[in-house]
Amino acid sequence: MLDETTSQPLEFVSVYLNTTTIGTLTNEKGEFTIPVRAGRYELIVSMVGYEPIIYPIETSRLPSAYVFKLSQQNHTLNSIQVKAKRGKEWYDNLEVFKENFLGRGELARGSKLKNPEVLIIDYNRSQGTLKVSATDLIQIENPALGYQISYLLVAFEFIIPERYVSYLGYPRYEPMTGNARRQRRWERNRLIAYQGSTMHFVRSLRQQRLEEEGYNLRRLHRSPNPDRPSDEELEEARKQLRAGGGWDMVPEHDPLRQVLSKSNLPKMIERLDTTQVPYQDYLRKDSSSVTMAFDGYFQVVYTGEKEEWDYVTSSFQRRIPTFQTSVLSLHSNSVILDELGEFIEPLNVFVEGYWSWEKVAHSLPYDYLPR
Repeated sequence: MLDETTSQPLEFVSVYLNTTTIGTLTNEKGEFTIPVRAGRYELIVSMVGYEPIIYPIETSRLPSAYVFKLSQQNHTLNSIQVKAKRGKEWYDNLEVFKENFLGRGELARGSKLKNPEVLIIDYNRSQGTLKVSATDLIQIENPALGYQISYLLVAFEFIIPERYVSYLGYPRYEPMTGNARRQRRWERNRLIAYQGSTMHFVRSLRQQRLEEEGYNLRRLHRSPNPDRPSDEELEEARKQLRAGGGWDMVPEHDPLRQVLSKSNLPKMIERLDTTQVPYQDYLRKDSSSVTMAFDGYFQVVYTGEKEEWDYVTSSFQRRIPTFQTSVLSLHSNSVILDELGEFIEPLNVFVEGYWSWEKVAHSLPYDYLPR
């Protein structure tokens, strides 16, 4: 590991395989070794003050050695200016970030973001967007699952009016040490986190064992609700309402009142096709990869566990927990399913429902295997 400008070796550079427990630091000569099983990985190289490197490797085509040259970051942060911005609003936005990045629920409750000072939080009030980046690896402690997580955050965005969250990063998991009782509790919680997760789903789908593993996958059809006015019509009605002096000035049978009374109707009408979808309709296999491709939406129900109570109450619904239900769609023509249990190009996969509620505190390394 060398400095690109000086060609001097760099010590204490963090090197790890993305979303695994496998990693190390470079020695005084800038050297490192990492044991890997056969497969395809992303090698992450990170050091404060340098641009990170995300390097894809495939064990069948490994050279005898790699030489990485790190380039220094172009910008430096003025720590005094950053601290000056950290008033009440910054800390309020930090809590919003933690809730939508670490997550909520039993497994997330005890998780701790140990170095929030590395975060750069940008809240755009007019657009209703919260964007977060980081100057160093985010350090996360997850005592429920027994992991210390070092997370290279590439991007985080929360579009608040739409409740849409998107984030991309490269975590490394380091197992905590503990007595036999703690180890048993961690194994139990890890199994809970694994069952019904996207990792579990991808592994089951690759093996064509969805039903056997507790999943029901069905087509979900969505169409615009003809009874709901368009967003443009609603916005125009609100402008007329404000210009006319407010809601109390509008007669009961005025068309303006009738339009606005329908604003809470759902935008889309859903219809579930209960017919089981054959694997050949959306799964493709060849000698090198397994690919999923489909149009529209899939509803995925995991019957092995019920929803957490925190998930039910987060939607302000008065109902009892039922089976974990998620909705899956693609932003691309297809997506590759890796044998480790990940979607290659994850930003091309859009999830709703239960999967969207589970965040980093519910996640596991890809080298996790249930016992």
